[in-house]
Amino acid sequence: MYEKLETIERAILLNPKYIQVFREKLKITQSKLAEESGVSQSHLSMLEKGKRAATEAHAAAITLGLLKCSDIWDKDDPILYLLDVLSLTKLETSIVEFITELTSKENIFCKRYIEGFPVFIVDKKYFTEEIRNRVNVINIKHIDFFRGRMNIRGMYSDNKEIDVHLDCSDIRRLEEKVSKALDKKTIIQIFPKEEIPPIYSIKKDCMIIHCW
Repeated sequence: MYEKLETIERAILLNPKYIQVFREKLKITQSKLAEESGVSQSHLSMLEKGKRAATEAHAAAITLGLLKCSDIWDKDDPILYLLDVLSLTKLETSIVEFITELTSKENIFCKRYIEGFPVFIVDKKYFTEEIRNRVNVINIKHIDFFRGRMNIRGMYSDNKEIDVHLDCSDIRRLEEKVSKALDKKTIIQIFPKEEIPPIYSIKKDCMIIHCW
């Protein structure tokens, strides 16, 4: 349990903007979290905006506050639930970073042009290796691609299994984040190999990224 709490506290310590991610996922107001954690609302706001650095004491108090004022105690493991929220956020951030870096490279092997527009075709093996190297919250074991969605399986440091599903709405959210980061309209498509349109000429499960 303490190892899981330390993971959450460390995430807040390294990037206090995660506080807002946790709050919104758990439907906790900023004023309520401030009250339960013993951190003033003005200071909490500054932390969430990245205008103040978090101390170890802040991270520990806010983690406890999240647990105290949320309604997650009806779950089997409330701390694991928070860790799952962190894992999903880390995964999404890592995918956005990967696509942003990928599309900035001119001579990348997976870049093609279809009807004059750049298209990046990333097979599942390459994608898995890249995300595995970028995510340290969990040890990613396997990624599966389905039509318009993906499933990511792995282990926490205490050998607890995690199974994260990114459905169509999650992929659309990733599109919005990447489009904002690139300042370009971005479309992300996930295909199992048996459903890939012939135009892409690939015989492996893949992620196809259109940017313009």
